[in-house]
Amino acid sequence: MHPDDPDQYRIPPAPSGYAVPSVPPAYGPPPGYPPYAAPGYPPPGYPVPPYAASYAMAPWNAPHLTTVWPYGPGRPGIATAAAVLGFVTGGLTAISSFFFLLAVLFGGADLPTGLLVLGLPCAAGLIRGGVVLLRRDSSDVLTASAALSVAVLLFALLAGFMSYGGSEALGFAVFVVVAAALPIVTACLAASGTVRGWLSS
Repeated sequence: MHPDDPDQYRIPPAPSGYAVPSVPPAYGPPPGYPPYAAPGYPPPGYPVPPYAASYAMAPWNAPHLTTVWPYGPGRPGIATAAAVLGFVTGGLTAISSFFFLLAVLFGGADLPTGLLVLGLPCAAGLIRGGVVLLRRDSSDVLTASAALSVAVLLFALLAGFMSYGGSEALGFAVFVVVAAALPIVTACLAASGTVRGWLSS
């Protein structure tokens, strides 16, 4: 066979009596089967199958939703801090006022010491106000008691300046300033907008 002969590349005809099989269309289904449907996603609102419940998020991996006010009824941290400070301030005031009372009863007490005895009712109000605030009733008792404690200390400071002199007056002033820090912070926390909003909600 000559290499330049074009007939050598022709497909020989099929013999007689032999049927050439038909080629199925590309990517088409076999005869007798329905056409292929394109895969899709379920529409919105598609019901969740029952077995999907077993794939729920684990408790330790679930997002934590806060229930503290204003996102829930839970007590905010400021209210808890105000009540705790009320207990601490009331306890310290009661202890110190008790010793001042002993000094007045057994003699030798001056006017500033006698004024500091008035811290006893303030201490009772501070402790009572902390309990009332934790019960979510009101913050007025705690706020008023803390403000009265500061007022008693200021009157005692004024009396100390009138009664003492020099280093004695300076030492008494330092005591009053240190003692007034806790009731001032307690009154500010109890009267804050967060606490008042939680109580009124």
